[in-house]
Amino acid sequence: MGWLQLNRQQITTSLPEKCPEKEKDSTTTFIENVNTTYTATSQLYPTQPLQTPNSQLPFISPATIATVTADHHVLWLVIDNIIYDCTDFISGHPGGAAVIESFVGKDCSWQFWRFHSREHMQRFGRGLRVGRTKGVRNPFEERVRWVGLRRLGDDGWD
Repeated sequence: MGWLQLNRQQITTSLPEKCPEKEKDSTTTFIENVNTTYTATSQLYPTQPLQTPNSQLPFISPATIATVTADHHVLWLVIDNIIYDCTDFISGHPGGAAVIESFVGKDCSWQFWRFHSREHMQRFGRGLRVGRTKGVRNPFEERVRWVGLRRLGDDGWD
């Protein structure tokens, strides 16, 4: 059963007194996803309003990013020193979940910009911002791009 995960807790609730389907046993058991760590984290680091400029986002240290992503099961990515909470977005990501999961808590700027435009960031990313940071490293070195016999970027090429 793929829908039943290990992080589920059992919650017991009583049916209302005026419930017509009430049987002799008035207690019904439901299985629900109760992820209290994510709720606590989302209250500490909520997504920021769309109109907030990047320079006014709250600063979150690299150590905090590492702790939050490891201990609270949130999927934070860093793109150009801005932290994006992709926890809810991951299921709708066209490239699949593995792409996002491989960069949790890390910088993925150059990889992101190879596949996305500024319009993508404005449309989908702006509402996922939780803060800004500095010093989070990309685990992969960007490959040099060549045009003819020169590197892209030499002599004014961009």
